[in-house]
Amino acid sequence: MDNVHERLLEAASAVFAEEGFRGATTRKIAARARVNEVTLFRHFASKEELLAAAIDWQVASSIAMLAAVPLPAAPRDVAGELGQFLTATLSGFAAAHRAVRTSLGEWGHHRALDDRLTGTGRYVSDQVERYLAAAQERGLIRGDVHPVVAAQALIATIFAHGMLHQMMPERFPVGPEESVAMYLTIMLEGLQPTGRGGDRS
Repeated sequence: MDNVHERLLEAASAVFAEEGFRGATTRKIAARARVNEVTLFRHFASKEELLAAAIDWQVASSIAMLAAVPLPAAPRDVAGELGQFLTATLSGFAAAHRAVRTSLGEWGHHRALDDRLTGTGRYVSDQVERYLAAAQERGLIRGDVHPVVAAQALIATIFAHGMLHQMMPERFPVGPEESVAMYLTIMLEGLQPTGRGGDRS
């Protein structure tokens, strides 16, 4: 990828996060990338094509960051392994909070972008669901809780933290890593198999 192409993707991603689809004009994107609009249209046929490529680029960057702290295929330490992955997820969320907020506002208005806007969320869900199913098979968590439901409970907590922390920081008295550890302590007690935290008969 040449430098101009990457600058256009970075600029489009930033302007979209700040101003949404309508506000992300090719003029603003070209100015942010320090090129003229003619150069922009040599690389991308339309604003729609550019924004789709920019969202794909941003999602790929987010997934690459999360892939650096993968959830293992064979779980051993559920609290530790999930804690590391969910802390990275929360950190990524905090870094991209403006883009997340804008994406929520754009949802449903541009069907061609909807799938792209949820790319990172789908990746996180897939990873946590797979991991919890594997932990269930190894007897590390309860077998009577659907792993997809358990995954969404965990992810919804991280999502709520990421959104609300920006709006009401005073309601979050401890740092991200400690918060994730506490969330997991609360939730994993409910996921413990019979005999590991009291009788569940």
